Amino acid sequence: MIVHVKDIANIRSQYKQEKIVLTSGTFDLLHVGHLRYLSAVKSFGDVVVVMLSSDERVKARKGSKRPIILENDRAQMLDALKIVDYVFIDPIKSASDHDNPTYAEIVTNLQLDMYATDGPDPRFWNIMDHSKLTIIPRSEVESHASTSAIISHIVRLGTDVDSPRDHQE
Repeated sequence: MIVHVKDIANIRSQYKQEKIVLTSGTFDLLHVGHLRYLSAVKSFGDVVVVMLSSDERVKARKGSKRPIILENDRAQMLDALKIVDYVFIDPIKSASDHDNPTYAEIVTNLQLDMYATDGPDPRFWNIMDHSKLTIIPRSEVESHASTSAIISHIVRLGTDVDSPRDHQE
């Protein structure tokens, strides 16, 4: 379910006994590495909540040509996955605003049991008990899939791309 950040406290009220796991990311050009990562996140709890990077935040972090897929569409794709229970868009637009009190409010409102990430995340690393933080190394879940690698591959192919129908027998 796609929710607004102001409504995330309702998640905990619906799931009083379940373990809530929060993760975050861009999830641009959804691929198998994302699915493996989210499956690993799910292994840490009962309810998976994804804080999706806003378009503005992605542009600030990854450049003006990203994201490829707009935030509302990325949210809908994540929402369609069985692994993901809730999605909300990160309300902080700046890539460098790690100390924004909004992140502490998110932790408080969700009363989350775990924050899962692929590396130390200063937005949560400095405000949470480290026993509630877990790192899922990309090497364990992504194999050769990454959005940047997919984009690079498409650019290298240029207009010389075969239709999938060209390979059917």
